[in-house]
Formats: sequence, C-alpha cells, structure tokens
Amino acid sequence: MERLTIKEIARLAGVSKATVSRVLNGRPGVSPQTREKVERIIQTYSYRPSPLARGLSSQKTGVIALVVSHSAARLSAHPFLLEFLPGISHVLEEYGFRLVLSIPDSEERYELACQQIAQERLAEGVVVLGVRRNDPRLPFLFKNNIPLVTVGKPIGYTNVSFVDADNYGGARLATEHLIELGYKRILFVNGPKEHTAAIAREEGYKAVMLAHNLKPDVVYGDFSYVSGYQAVKEWWRKGRRVLAVFAASDMAAIGASTAFKEMGIKVGGEAAVVGFDDIPYASFFDPPLTTVRQPIRELGEAAGRLILRVLGEGGTESVILPTALVVRASTSRRA
Repeated sequence: MERLTIKEIARLAGVSKATVSRVLNGRPGVSPQTREKVERIIQTYSYRPSPLARGLSSQKTGVIALVVSHSAARLSAHPFLLEFLPGISHVLEEYGFRLVLSIPDSEERYELACQQIAQERLAEGVVVLGVRRNDPRLPFLFKNNIPLVTVGKPIGYTNVSFVDADNYGGARLATEHLIELGYKRILFVNGPKEHTAAIAREEGYKAVMLAHNLKPDVVYGDFSYVSGYQAVKEWWRKGRRVLAVFAASDMAAIGASTAFKEMGIKVGGEAAVVGFDDIPYASFFDPPLTTVRQPIRELGEAAGRLILRVLGEGGTESVILPTALVVRASTSRRA
C-alpha cells in the first residue's frame, strides 16, 4: 500500500495537518482522544514518516518565517510576493508547518526582523526574500544557528542554501530581443543597486550590450511603477530620447510604458518596452507587455522544499529555475 501523506491522515481523522504533525512529533496541544484517533489511523495504514520528516521531528515551534525587506506600505507595489506566497505556503502546510510573514515597519528597520527572530528563536527556519549583497540580516541567523534559505544568490556569503531564477540569462534574452528589433540605445531601469537579482540582471544586460559594441545605460530604482515612469520622463527631459527600455520588473516596465504614452509615443510601434517577472497583469496591460518570465510560484515551492531539507538534513544546496522571454505587443519589429 502506498504510504499516506500527512494531508490524507488529517482527512481520515477529521483534524488539521498541524494536529497530525504534533502527534507524529510527540508535541503537546492534542487531546488524548484525538491523539488516539490519529495514532490508530497511522497504525492501520502503517504510516512511516519520510527521512525528511524524521529529521524534522525535533522542531519546537512549527513556524517558518518569511522575511521581506519592503515595508507594508510598499508591498502593494510589488506583486511578486502575491504569487510567491501560495507556492511556499502550500509546501510547508503539507508538512504541518506554519508560515509567518515578517514585514518591517520601515525600510530602515529591515534588519530588526532577523535579529528578533534569531535572538528569541521565534521560528525553526527562516526564508529571506529580496536578499542584498553582503546582506546585514544574515549574520544574526548564522550566529544563532537558525536554518536559512535565501531567495536570490547571497552574494558575499558562502555555505548558504538559496533558490533563484536565472536572472542573468533572462536579462540577456530581453536585451538581445531589443537589439534584434533594431534598437541601439537601450535604457535599463534596474532595481536597487545592491539587490542580488538586480546585480545579475544588470550583468546580463551589460554583457549583451558590450558584445554588440553598444553603450550600456543604467538607472537604479526600486522595481516599482514610479521608478520606471520617472526614469523615462527624466531621460527625455534631459534630451536623451531613448525609445527602448528594458526594466528589471514588470511594474517598472508598465511605468515606463505609461510615460511613453503620455508623451504621445506609441509603445509597440515607435518605442519598445520589456519587463521582467511576467506578473498576471502583464498580459492585460495596454499594450500587453513583453517580459522575461520567471516562475514565481515555483520559486516559492522550491524555497519551501529547500528550507525543509535544510531543517531535516542540513547541508548547503542551490536551486536555479529557468527564465524565458514572452513576446507580446509592447515590442515589435521596427519598420
């Protein structure tokens, strides 16, 4: 007989997956009657925890913390998180873990979350989203031996498990696409300069531009709509009449497209704009946005699986998911 999952045991017993996990790991908080019911089902179906589950049996809180660097006020401008959360939550719930989202009060206080989690041991493991070069949050976790996974390559640190998309390769695809359309001056609207995904995307963009003997032009923002909008407006105000934009996020690309439209320049005609992410709104925008698709939900699932492996087995591992260019109407071949 195929081994039951925690989810199936919970369904048969009429309890939550968290309750089954507490029974399996011998933790309190379960009534004797419920514990007996769950144990009877386990015995009947000869349930045996997987090696991963056995490795996790010493957990205390059943909590995984997801730490982000953006304040709550700015999260609405970054749809990435809305797709990432269902992926990681689904995986953790299968093993009876709860995901707790840690959001700083302000951008300046983003280190405090990791410090509190580490010192007070509020979580069994931590996933850090939006990792930066030499990220100052990570040493708090190292010092207190908190299992850690970063979303993004943790530049400046070794022996840290991480999941990431192929940001470098995706940026190359976007830049090559614009050059193939005949554009020679391509503005790259990047995210924060120290953000590791932004670093990789900039490296990919510059590699292609230099290979074609073209001059790279980079401006830094924060992945937001406003940063893309302001970049295009500012360049044109200074007389730099750039008509091709590659933005490091879809929201910045949409902002850039809006700026062009306000100036009476047709996007997908005279101008071309490429984003990065492929958020759901990208295909509904006018014109639909050409973008580099990164598998955001799958990144969440990969992060969930990896933090569980780190908790259960230790070691260091990296997972890189592929990116792909999705061509839509915001880019077209120039006449």
